[in-house]
Amino acid sequence: MKENIFPIPKLKHYKVVYFLIVMLVLGLTGCAVDRSETKPYAERGVIDLRRQDFSEGRIFALNGEWEFYWDRLLTPDKFSSGSKLPEMSGFFTLPGTWRGHSIDGERLGSTGQATYRLRLLTDQSVDRLTLRIFDIHEAYKLWANGELIAQSGMPGKSAETETPARTLKLAEVPLQGQSIDLILQVSNYHFRRGGIGEPILIARPGPLEALQTRDWAISLFFAGCMLVMGVYHLVLYLWRKRDVAPLYFGLYCLLVVGYSVTSNSSRWVISLLLPGWNSVSMEIFSLTCFVCWASLLYRFLKTIYPNEFHTFPVYLLDARIAIFSVFLIFAPGLPLYWFIAVCLLQTFLYAAYYLHRVSLCVKRKRTGARILLTGLIIQFVAGINDPLVHMGIIKSVYLVEPAVCLFILSQSLVLSKLFSNAFSSVERLSVELEQKNQSLHEEMEERNRLEKKIVSISEEERRQLSHELHDSLCQQLTGARLRATAMSHRHVKDKDGPELAELAEILKTSTREAYKIARGLWPVEHGNSGPSLEALVRSIAKTTGIRVTFNQNCPCDECMNENITALYRIAQEALTNAAKHAEAKNIHVQLNCCKASRIALTVSDDGVGRSASKNEDGGLGTSIMYHRAKVIGAQLTIEKSPLGGTVVRCIATCVKSNKNFEVGNDR
Repeated sequence: MKENIFPIPKLKHYKVVYFLIVMLVLGLTGCAVDRSETKPYAERGVIDLRRQDFSEGRIFALNGEWEFYWDRLLTPDKFSSGSKLPEMSGFFTLPGTWRGHSIDGERLGSTGQATYRLRLLTDQSVDRLTLRIFDIHEAYKLWANGELIAQSGMPGKSAETETPARTLKLAEVPLQGQSIDLILQVSNYHFRRGGIGEPILIARPGPLEALQTRDWAISLFFAGCMLVMGVYHLVLYLWRKRDVAPLYFGLYCLLVVGYSVTSNSSRWVISLLLPGWNSVSMEIFSLTCFVCWASLLYRFLKTIYPNEFHTFPVYLLDARIAIFSVFLIFAPGLPLYWFIAVCLLQTFLYAAYYLHRVSLCVKRKRTGARILLTGLIIQFVAGINDPLVHMGIIKSVYLVEPAVCLFILSQSLVLSKLFSNAFSSVERLSVELEQKNQSLHEEMEERNRLEKKIVSISEEERRQLSHELHDSLCQQLTGARLRATAMSHRHVKDKDGPELAELAEILKTSTREAYKIARGLWPVEHGNSGPSLEALVRSIAKTTGIRVTFNQNCPCDECMNENITALYRIAQEALTNAAKHAEAKNIHVQLNCCKASRIALTVSDDGVGRSASKNEDGGLGTSIMYHRAKVIGAQLTIEKSPLGGTVVRCIATCVKSNKNFEVGNDR
């Protein structure tokens, strides 16, 4: 196969998606650009629109020199013919704020009131025009040829007489002849800057309405995206409350949505959904969201990168919220807006801090750090762009909504990557755990097999030892006893006669003990099918003198259960304990075959009573019984009987059992 001469780099899936989303955002922001034209330019209070083509949806901005009347709220009747015209303070270039403007060598402050006047010269072919007035702090009235066509709030000469309101107005201009006389009253006693910060646009009916609809549609699109991401991560937190990162991120998204739909960056799109919402309340709500979201954002970053982000900035951001609350309650006017200006400056500082810390995360190869750094850079650029646009230094559009949306998207991708890594780790650990469980299960099966084999070998060794004792030692002892007895009879009158008789008695006792030991190791009655519980009962009764009864209910004449040997040993240990330690007078042994393919052994006595679980110290014999039951997979219980004494019960499987059997008689 030939090597590719022009290799194409393979991008990861998330990078491709990220690139496409960036292109989409840039395309949408391109649609949002105000396609207004600044020319013609107003000169000395007059703007000539007679040669301008208003067709094809063209929009013009009424920028330039307006007549300026400082500290006066003039009405159209002051400029009517036959009356003395008011003295003008000069010309003022719009858009612009009067803070810092000089009149007769005196610089104006932030608060005050003024009247602007502009004369429009239009062509007779233009029959209808529409004006757009946007984002004037804090109250204004606009007249066209003496007719009031737009108003927001109520202009006043003091904070008490002014009613502030910020709205977007589209007003139709009445045309009378070839000129339009515009008179605009503006007052400001609640914002840090007074004047007209945005261009006043003019066009035929239709283009401005379409521009507003397009702006609102884009704002709703971004707000909807952020809302979906916020709700999704809040639900994710409700499902997994141990991880607080989705909680901080979800609340942050909701605050951004609240700010977006109630601020001037979206042209107050909330008024489309809630037309009755007071503009002052919208302003307070948007400022509250702006001040609060920084704290949640920092907490989110601190949660996902705890080693790179410090703790103390959180306290500063929380203190900022507290200070804002104090201003909002006790100084809701100019002091509040100056504090908001300080918060804006802090935003640049925090943005620089975020860039530094996330760059450190990239250097340390933290998960998702590159994605988050890209989103931060885009938001940082928007943070520089918007204030410059607001101050009129550059001509652009507000990028706060797409930039914040893209930043939120980057954070969402980081969370998704973290969750993906977590899920991958869980899957890997699950596979490893499953493999280890399988290995452990195999080891346990092998151990059980070896334990059963050891028990089987032990029983075989018992059988061989029993047979060797029976066929060898016991026979020799029996022969020696018979010889000693015979010799004692021949020498009964000699002095050695009594000693030989005593020796014969000792040999008789030794022979009996040897036979007893041989039968204990492996009774001769066992045969090929296994041990005999009936013989064990007879032996215990004969040896101890205790009344021992045995009952067996089995369908088989001879039990063929592979676990009968282990049950025999458990019964042997239980009988020994009852005889030696329980001071029992009566012992009952029962062996039953159940219908559920199980065999049950029960040994009960009327002794002093004792119970021992497998976790309790019941002695070596009890531990051996539990171990034997575990080897054959049986369930062993040792309990006190309600009538006194102890009940030992062992239930094991019985593959040889028959469901249709007759209950046997007592033996």
